[in-house]
Amino acid sequence: MDDAIRRLSGNGNPVGAVKMDADSRFNFSCHSGLECFTECCGKIEIILSPYDVLRIKQVLGVTSEEFLLTYTRLVNLKGVKLPFFMLRMTGGGRCPFVTPGGCSIYADRPLACRYYPIGLGLFRERGAGGGDFYFPIKEPYCRGYGEEKEWTIREWRRSQGIDDYDRVNKDWFDIILMKNLLAPDLDPDERSQRLYILCSFNPDGFGRFVFESRFLDLHRVDDRTVERIREDEVELLRFGLRWLKGVLFGPQR
Repeated sequence: MDDAIRRLSGNGNPVGAVKMDADSRFNFSCHSGLECFTECCGKIEIILSPYDVLRIKQVLGVTSEEFLLTYTRLVNLKGVKLPFFMLRMTGGGRCPFVTPGGCSIYADRPLACRYYPIGLGLFRERGAGGGDFYFPIKEPYCRGYGEEKEWTIREWRRSQGIDDYDRVNKDWFDIILMKNLLAPDLDPDERSQRLYILCSFNPDGFGRFVFESRFLDLHRVDDRTVERIREDEVELLRFGLRWLKGVLFGPQR
């Protein structure tokens, strides 16, 4: 793992060769008084999590299908062999939601933006434990690291609302990790990929699948859960991810 971080930190990569934990400290602050303000919102690649898609489509007042078609592009990350959605940048390479005054969807910004200037790593091995680790991302233009405000990683996560995102995305992260551990060389068939996209990134489509098909006749779902997922899209997303994990990997202990 340490070797992997050192490799990433070479050749001008902004990833720092430092492995951090939740109690590691760093100095950082971002505000409009910095000359680099919003520089980090351009020439970047932002992979969206399921909760990112849900939050942003809600604040924009569009369906998940409309959001995905308008603001994202489908990509397959090397080595993962699962489809992901990446935020589509403008012609000038800028985030479509950034303005001269900052992010227009700041309260609902993606998880990757919330973590910045910290990166998250996931470490799992078959038959072993593992855990998360963190590392600094120091772009040459960024002046935020020169500010006096000090954080621990734990404090930074709390201030950025990351714990809520982890709670909703938990089963999605599990699916990705389990795929890499149990079937790293397997290319999912078209049906599996379509189901994965439906449950992970298309809550409007998944809602129709649950309530307008024979889903509830074929699957035992208690009345309380049905009421909850009918009224709350976050609960619908969490339900869909748990159901998908069961379909792909079987019942979990």
